[in-house]
Amino acid sequence: MKILGLDTSGKMASVAVLDTEKKILLGEHTVYTSRTHSQVIMPMCKNLLEECNLTVKDVNGFAVAVGPGSYTGLRIGIAAVQGMAMVNHTPCKGISTLAAMAARISSEEWILSVMYARENLFYYGIYQRHHMNDMGTLGTVEEIAERIRDYDKLMLVGDGAEKFREQYEQIQKYPPWLIYSPYILNLQSAAGVCMAAAYADDWGTAADLTASYLQAVQIQKKKNDL
Repeated sequence: MKILGLDTSGKMASVAVLDTEKKILLGEHTVYTSRTHSQVIMPMCKNLLEECNLTVKDVNGFAVAVGPGSYTGLRIGIAAVQGMAMVNHTPCKGISTLAAMAARISSEEWILSVMYARENLFYYGIYQRHHMNDMGTLGTVEEIAERIRDYDKLMLVGDGAEKFREQYEQIQKYPPWLIYSPYILNLQSAAGVCMAAAYADDWGTAADLTASYLQAVQIQKKKNDL
């Protein structure tokens, strides 16, 4: 299966092609950009496919980061995938941005993936290697600390990793079993989107893709509790 993955959830604009049968990442274009993703993502897809000697028809599945992340960025990535997938009715899979960052970690069994939301709030997900279906949730540093305290070993990854570590150390000593990942793995990557999608078995259609902001869900929950 050849998977074309996109991630436009943050500052990174990223596209990758993974061949799951050969177990080869055929190519990846990733750039930290100040330009809008709508300007760069489709040319990146076109160029990468050409460099891999592929066309949109050769893609067996499209995967895209669906959140959490930038409201506008997520919509751009989803729309790009829908436009390419609908032509040939190619299967699609929405991937949690948190899961995609965790999917690139192969050295540890358990991974804590975090993205900074605001103040002491973080989007986070706890993932077991090769099991990347959870979309994640929104929680405080204190709530996350309570959830991870019984793990024997956990690798911290994500674009909120440094901020989380700073705040975590203010409430308790940073434990030796919480391992800090290499910084080059902390930002979003379409390769991670492809890898997380490769573990999935519940693919859908382009029409099924929808953004998962997580924060809106939390806000609605608070309203319901009033």
